[in-house]
Amino acid sequence: MTQFKVWVETLAGEGTSVVFVGFNASFDWSFVNYYFHQFLGENPFGIAALDIKSMYFGTSECTWKSTRSSEIEKVVKPESSGDHDALHDAVYQAELFRLIREKLIGR
Repeated sequence: MTQFKVWVETLAGEGTSVVFVGFNASFDWSFVNYYFHQFLGENPFGIAALDIKSMYFGTSECTWKSTRSSEIEKVVKPESSGDHDALHDAVYQAELFRLIREKLIGR
């Protein structure tokens, strides 16, 4: 967890806050939060989290049912895929987040 914290803080830069981004962010955040507190006594993300499903829902004209990753893939066409391996899923979710921002939000 120390390496994770250092990595997050290095990416963020000095004096910058960090935001946990995830697909079903509340689910993944709860585990990350638990382990940060268990082993380090603090969570560098605090309570700041952004849910990719909710972001997609707010930027598209879809129904909530259409916020499944299999449905989002049809729109943003990621190269990677999720397979329930933590690292693979993190890469996949980061790609979904980036593509949603690029294709639907224009950033």
